[in-house]
Amino acid sequence: MADHLVIVEALTSGTGLRLVEAATRKADRVTFVTRDTGRYANDPLRALLETGAVDVRVRETRSTEELTELFAELLDDAPFTLIAPNEQFLLPAATAAEKLGIPFLPTEAVRLTQDKHAFRVACAERDIPAPRSTAAADLATALAAAEATGYPVVLKPSIGTGSYGVVSASDADEVRAHFPAVLAESEAQGGVPLVEEFLIGPVVSAEVLYAGGVPHVLGISDRIMSELPYFMELAIRFPVDLAPAAHAAIERICADLAGLLSYDQGPAHIEFALTADGPKIVEFNPRFAGRNVSTMVSAALDWNVFDGIVASYLGEPVAVPAPVRAASEQALYARGGGRFEGVAGRELAERVPGLESIRITARPGDELADAKDQRSEYGTLWCTGATADEAGIRAASAATYLRPVFAGRG
Repeated sequence: MADHLVIVEALTSGTGLRLVEAATRKADRVTFVTRDTGRYANDPLRALLETGAVDVRVRETRSTEELTELFAELLDDAPFTLIAPNEQFLLPAATAAEKLGIPFLPTEAVRLTQDKHAFRVACAERDIPAPRSTAAADLATALAAAEATGYPVVLKPSIGTGSYGVVSASDADEVRAHFPAVLAESEAQGGVPLVEEFLIGPVVSAEVLYAGGVPHVLGISDRIMSELPYFMELAIRFPVDLAPAAHAAIERICADLAGLLSYDQGPAHIEFALTADGPKIVEFNPRFAGRNVSTMVSAALDWNVFDGIVASYLGEPVAVPAPVRAASEQALYARGGGRFEGVAGRELAERVPGLESIRITARPGDELADAKDQRSEYGTLWCTGATADEAGIRAASAATYLRPVFAGRG
């Protein structure tokens, strides 16, 4: 047992507190730091924060100063192991840790994971295959970059998640049409627009657990994407089989990224496009995937990945079991948007074989945008099956029975 684990925030997509629960099994003392416990109102384990098993500290977790003060206070008792699984709060936590000499991910590496343009440049310097990328602060620069890159291109903010502001453009007219929205999203996040090479090929993700700088690939999940010009993730299946050469190439890139980012311990969700030239990295996330993916991976492996995450931070050996089944998630989007009132058809969806969970995250009265990114998502569901295909068709079937109900619509 570890003496003390300190966890700064968690994912809010519904399974984040499972990591905190796992920490209580691995440490004598667990401190959970959050700016607002209400962030976890949709988490099935939200009651954990009220049981006394976890020392909850409410601080402004976006403030380096407040975290530095808290960490110093906790260090007065004894050293602790730090975990920060939500990238929104990773940089303040890393900066505070660096100030106090607490072993953690270097701030320079955190900035690389959060700034897509800097990450692309660093990958190019290390010959890690990634799309060509150009920062474009204005429309004229974006048009010139798109012409030099070759159409189609991808426009995206250099900082952000959830495919916010990410769009494809097949010609100069589409660059002109989309650029203002991409610029606005970029400025809101403190970044700049990027013009990137459009990677043609399926999108997959490696779900990875690093231990001692060695990547343990738990499996590959595929991504069923929306129609262009947007890049919404509609469905996920885990695990999927790839050709041995593609799998080996992904593992090599995962190892190279450990060196680039000094990423020794912890989970990673690493997205790739499987191009004709081999896998190219789209994004490195220093966490497991959101929504239900970590729970799905646990179900497929019959192994609690949250226990594995905590073990990796504690420097314990990691032994990943082979999968015994598969799982698939379906995202539920609000086509057309509107004021959400509820969901119809749930009683039918719940009768689909293998259905594990339906989570409706939107609340009555929420205004949902038209489906362009995750902001229009009103929930998720996931199913298990003997294979990824079986789990996938079960999840797709269950989703067809559900219908969002909006105010003022028949």
